[in-house]
Amino acid sequence: MRIIAGQRRGHTIDGPKATSALRPTSDLVREALFNMVGPMMPGRTAVDLFAGTGAIGLEALSRGADAAILVEKNREAVALIHGNVARLRYQDRAQVRLADAYRWVRTHEWDGAQPVAVFLDPPYREYDDHVPKIRSLLDQLVERLPAESLIALEAGRTLDDRILPDFDAWDVRRYGDTQVAVLVFPGPDEEPADA
Repeated sequence: MRIIAGQRRGHTIDGPKATSALRPTSDLVREALFNMVGPMMPGRTAVDLFAGTGAIGLEALSRGADAAILVEKNREAVALIHGNVARLRYQDRAQVRLADAYRWVRTHEWDGAQPVAVFLDPPYREYDDHVPKIRSLLDQLVERLPAESLIALEAGRTLDDRILPDFDAWDVRRYGDTQVAVLVFPGPDEEPADA
């Protein structure tokens, strides 16, 4: 695996072991996602929920995010993320949290003054087994994130209004078997898109 663009472009990071249950975002999907949101990284904190290898949060740092919070509940994956953070020398800008993403979002206090970029790549089985949990997580983020924040979600299935709140406000794109959805919040003086 490698960092695609920015300050650490071309640097490699470790991927999961062959026996791991982790499914890292492909380089193609990561590149497509950051073609959409990469220019918005400076001035934001990137929050990588279900971080896995940390590739998304580390890509955001490489592209100018001020800081990154990488949230992962699997201890083996957290060790892998720590190694990747050290390899790219981002210890001063990255925080790794051993936590369940659903619980972490419920309890995290967002700084209302600084926009964030929240990336979610839950295990694809979550879309089969826990659609209400994913929807609740997204509802909480939409309700609580500061103005000018963004949410980017990856799924291995068709994304619809059962999963995405205010479905028409999302930019949804397909890359092979993967769908990516991005929602950018209006600024404090902007009218919401549906107003």
